[in-house]
Amino acid sequence: MKFLIVSLRYLGDCLLAAALAPALKARFPDAQIDMLTFKDNAPILEGIQDISHVIGVEHHPNKFVQACSHLASWNKYDWALITMNSTRTVLYGYFAAKHQVMVRPYPSLEELWKRILITDQIDFVGGQILERTQPLLGPFFKGTAPQLCPIHPDRELSTDLQAKLHVLGSYVVCQCNSRYQDKNWGIEKWIELAHLLMTAGYGICFTGGPGDVDYLLKITEALPPQKTFIAAGHASFGQTSRIIMGAVAYIGVDTATSHIAAATGIPCVCLYGPTSVDTWGPAPKCGQLTPYSNDLDIQTVGNVTIVRRDNTDIPCSGCTRHLCAHNNPPQLLSRCMQSISVEKVWKTLCDHTPIGSMPTLGFPRKTK
Repeated sequence: MKFLIVSLRYLGDCLLAAALAPALKARFPDAQIDMLTFKDNAPILEGIQDISHVIGVEHHPNKFVQACSHLASWNKYDWALITMNSTRTVLYGYFAAKHQVMVRPYPSLEELWKRILITDQIDFVGGQILERTQPLLGPFFKGTAPQLCPIHPDRELSTDLQAKLHVLGSYVVCQCNSRYQDKNWGIEKWIELAHLLMTAGYGICFTGGPGDVDYLLKITEALPPQKTFIAAGHASFGQTSRIIMGAVAYIGVDTATSHIAAATGIPCVCLYGPTSVDTWGPAPKCGQLTPYSNDLDIQTVGNVTIVRRDNTDIPCSGCTRHLCAHNNPPQLLSRCMQSISVEKVWKTLCDHTPIGSMPTLGFPRKTK
């Protein structure tokens, strides 16, 4: 059997869709399972053994090139698992496989062609994104398909990275930056939290990509250099997983690295602002056994604790193009993220991770 998982979203979404691979491999041990996604998503799938090949496509390909690609892939696979209903995703799945499965399109004239072409269609299921993806396994299992658990990339740490982490001693991983500014918390708040962590006896490893380095330097320039290490730009996604697995705890904003951290099983504190946590909250290692709620400001499921603004019962008017509508004029920094206090985050770390049990002299249990 040959399967193709099709996911044309960004890094975190791609990683979540890849959780289908282990379930398929468990059902069909000899199957070839490939994944089609954007080329720049390929690094986040590093070291995931159940995926045989990653097929990378451009974000905006030439139409002729795209048509040739469809023809070249004609019926190469037995099944395509189409994880979203966009036109392009559906076409890739349709041309590549003899059979396809996707969520049933809306009963509109514009979506009629999808309802005609796609061989197997399932009803939409709400919940966290893994819960929404799990029914795609339906055609391959008698009865209920298995629950999906998140997966993470993997790669051995280089000697240099191991040495840098060794200098830190016991350390906490911080993912401070997202590609969207409305999901960021603020440099001053990270500096204040970092001082609390260092006073408690921890080093700090800052993760991210090459584009995050300038942002992180603004944080670390206010901190003792011997207790910080910027791994951003030096560690691949797989190595970032290894770094996180060696940490006491992880704290980060709404970004792909938080999904990686949650999948490793270490205690995670994730700061969420405008994103709906019931859909996009990081699934814990054990899977989404209990749903997240958009009505709670602090909630824990498995190894993941999500921290949000106070007064979550007051509806947010939403963001447009990642601009916070509560600011006049709308701004990139969202009010919901900026309203999360350092004290609240610190108390959550103490209550829900091993940081609270560190027997360090002068441990600052609470800020004043």
